Amino acid sequence: MSYKPSTINHKLILVGTNHKYSQIELRERLSFSKKRLKEAIVFLKERSFLKGAIILSTCNRIEIYASADNQGTGIEEVRDFIARYYEIDKKSFSPYFYTFTDEEAFRHLLSVASGLDSLILGETQILDQVKFAYDEAEKVGFVDGFLQSLFVDVVSTARRAHREANISEEKVSVGSVAIDFIKEKLGSLSGKNILIIGAGKVTELVLKYLKDEKSKVVFISNRTFDKARELAFRIGQSAVRFDKLPQLVKRADVIISATTSPHFIIKKETLSGAISRKLLIVDLAMPRDVDPKVLEIENVELFNLEDLSSIVQKNLEKKRLEAKRIEELINQDVDLLWQKLTALEPEPVLLP
Repeated sequence: MSYKPSTINHKLILVGTNHKYSQIELRERLSFSKKRLKEAIVFLKERSFLKGAIILSTCNRIEIYASADNQGTGIEEVRDFIARYYEIDKKSFSPYFYTFTDEEAFRHLLSVASGLDSLILGETQILDQVKFAYDEAEKVGFVDGFLQSLFVDVVSTARRAHREANISEEKVSVGSVAIDFIKEKLGSLSGKNILIIGAGKVTELVLKYLKDEKSKVVFISNRTFDKARELAFRIGQSAVRFDKLPQLVKRADVIISATTSPHFIIKKETLSGAISRKLLIVDLAMPRDVDPKVLEIENVELFNLEDLSSIVQKNLEKKRLEAKRIEELINQDVDLLWQKLTALEPEPVLLP
């Protein structure tokens, strides 16, 4: 990476919320699907005086990183954007959002990208999500040189952190936590009928930890049936189309749902009259796939990501020392990197 001397006047701001600050209902309402993310960035670009902005939206967080000439004005513009885009009163979400600026915002982003601020400590999927958020903003031309250089450094530092610490060597994915949680509830998955709804990234993470379980697994998907069939083939199981859902729920012991649907795909009426034995449902989607009203049905247990606390806590205890090492690495780098970012304007570079 090369630099040309030029003082940067832009200021970094961050407005966001995560699983520590807000309930799932609020994050669900304000989440951005992949399709909606591009639309939102364009909306923000056309209706603000920000120099650039990147929206990071995951299961457990919504964060907007922006470059602005004036921090106070920039923060208000981001808050106004959220209110206008979602047609929601600022007073209803502001108490649950945090605001960081400059070096503090930079440090937070480093922690996020390194997996230190995740519900599942040390998970590495977040780094791909950070890169995706950057790429989407870049595609619509809303990444200035300052944000570009900042995110390049963040990705580089996060990769180094994962190489030098052991935090990612154990099971740290959503998939591993979900399977461990289900086994904790049921004792064993041997002989269980497992219905997996969705064929995306989260489903792939779940699949990795089902290979050695002696279960009957059926994958079901709507738009990406070929992908569902390919996932099923990997572990010698089967895939069916979405219209078979009503019949399949009658035979399932466990349902794991992780689609990108903006609406509930399992409602109370979907299960009413169909459940004659205990059914455990784990909803890993954001927005949620399963209507909480299904809990009114006898024999049905429903859990989402925030309910996996017992497994998450075990993971936390195992990884506390490794997390400390990453924090120390970030602390060593953050001051130097921030000085470089604010003193020099980078020439165009590619995100690694």
